[in-house]
Amino acid sequence: MRLSKKVVWAEMARRKLQFHANEDPDAISLWGLFDWGAVSHMLKSGELTTHMKKENRTIWVKPGVGMYDKHIRPLIEQHSLDELTKLAGWA
Repeated sequence: MRLSKKVVWAEMARRKLQFHANEDPDAISLWGLFDWGAVSHMLKSGELTTHMKKENRTIWVKPGVGMYDKHIRPLIEQHSLDELTKLAGWA
């Protein structure tokens, strides 16, 4: 099942606020855990990167070059943790 980009970016913004609030984004190595098939379209486009293989099925990903500033930072600036949790589909 393919996830929308909005849900993926919201989940990554949620994790940044909840688990890495005071860390430099470049120092975070575990941004999001997703099913390979759900984010493969974003891996192919370079919006997400991973060191894992397709065979792992569930993979840790990081935002690609420039994606933090383009997609994640604006969500953090505009939404609370509770709002991001809902946008990411957890509530």
